Amino acid sequence: MPSTDREPDRGPSMLVWGMAVLSLLMPIAGVVLALYGAFKGFSGSALGWVWLVAGIAILIADLFIDERWSYWMHPGESDLNRRGMQLVGQVAAVTAAIPAGGRGSVSVGDTIWVAEGAEAAVGAKVRITGCKGTVLTVEAV
Repeated sequence: MPSTDREPDRGPSMLVWGMAVLSLLMPIAGVVLALYGAFKGFSGSALGWVWLVAGIAILIADLFIDERWSYWMHPGESDLNRRGMQLVGQVAAVTAAIPAGGRGSVSVGDTIWVAEGAEAAVGAKVRITGCKGTVLTVEAV
């Protein structure tokens, strides 16, 4: 079975995850404070309007956190339906020799892919560097 060496993805930092958890709790707190403030404000308490404003401020702050989170999660074009692009960075075994300027094939997982790029003999290891349609671009490891 070919090796699937790949550099680890850099996931979000603890700060980003903390903001995500906070973003889940802030709407609840904001709505509760705003409703409590509206109830107290309409009941004649001047302090109720402070609670209402605080609740609305929390909801607005949550919108900014959500906007930043969505920007971090989707910084560019997705590889969702582009399986070949998801393989970039992996190491594959050559199953049919790749001649200079020609095409051969590589095995990745349980699939054989057409590949072009660096000249490689059967059994050699190559790193996937790109994809054009269903043809992988490879370089020698």
